Amino acid sequence: MSHSEPERDAQGPGGRPADRSTVGHRLDREAERRIARAVANGEAVADPAEAAVAVALARSAERRLRARIVPNALTVSAATTLVWLALVALPATLGSGVHPGALVAGLGVGVLLFAVVVLLGQRQIRLVRRSLRRHHQLAGHPSATPAEAPRRRRDRPC
Repeated sequence: MSHSEPERDAQGPGGRPADRSTVGHRLDREAERRIARAVANGEAVADPAEAAVAVALARSAERRLRARIVPNALTVSAATTLVWLALVALPATLGSGVHPGALVAGLGVGVLLFAVVVLLGQRQIRLVRRSLRRHHQLAGHPSATPAEAPRRRRDRPC
């Protein structure tokens, strides 16, 4: 397989691109950080030339988040449940017999923590998707119509 000169120069190890820049336009570390922050916060970058990079980064981030939310939530909640059972339920059981309340509380903490991690992951996916829509609009993508523009929510006073 042969590559043209700019494509071959942009190839990193394993055939991956050396950076997330568009062809013929390399980004410095600060620009990459700025784009990554904008995508993570659901914002758009100011420079339309960086919109294509931001779209690629947003798609990658969404795939990565979707693949990792449930495994991470399971790991965190299972570990917390085990620690609860070892540090709370086991001593209570050894001291005065089986305490179903302590066992149920440990499972409840695990389920609650699982739900919190999944909800936080879903929130991050929504932010990335909002950024993706904004960058499609900025780049003039044909499918980015005003109807797809995110609705503005009013912040409710606490």
